[in-house]
Amino acid sequence: MPKLLIATHNPAKFNEFAELLKDYSFDLVSLKDMAITDKAPEDSKTFEANALSKAKFYYQLSGLPTLADDSGLEIDVLGGWPGVSSRRIFENSNKEATDDELISETLRRLQGVSWNKRTCHFAIATALVIKANQVHIAVAQGMTGYIAEATCSKRIVGYPFRSLFFVSKYNKMSAELSYQELAEAGFRHRPEIIKQLDSYLSQI
Repeated sequence: MPKLLIATHNPAKFNEFAELLKDYSFDLVSLKDMAITDKAPEDSKTFEANALSKAKFYYQLSGLPTLADDSGLEIDVLGGWPGVSSRRIFENSNKEATDDELISETLRRLQGVSWNKRTCHFAIATALVIKANQVHIAVAQGMTGYIAEATCSKRIVGYPFRSLFFVSKYNKMSAELSYQELAEAGFRHRPEIIKQLDSYLSQI
């Protein structure tokens, strides 16, 4: 069974990809499984460039076919912030924000902003490196919604914005939705990514 490295330190993201790739004959491994603690550079201005940088970086370290993504929430009134900044929201610092810090900073920046201007959406780019000269990139946009004024009680570690992301169709936060409800609401960016990469994944 061929190994495929899911290049993330985020267990929630690894589990999501594991679910999406369950019908493929892969032995999925994480960075933790490979004892890789190095951080790939993520200083580009687009999700695509960051995803490609990470995939190449971890492919070179592991020697395994590698799947890496860069994704984030884009808040319209904040000019797409945090976007590619992801957890790197502190100016002049390499420190990554915790889930709580991301939530607090988001609410601070949106303080006083009216509901109709709190629109947002998820975006994602994923790079698959099979060999050094065999690289593929897929891009998708997820569902749109609103940033609430407070989090819901349910939290998903590693995905802080899902407890703030309000989905009008269900009158719930995305963290409270079932997998089927998420799909129906348009939260299909990672499944769409796998669909785009299907023919290449089959070559591993």
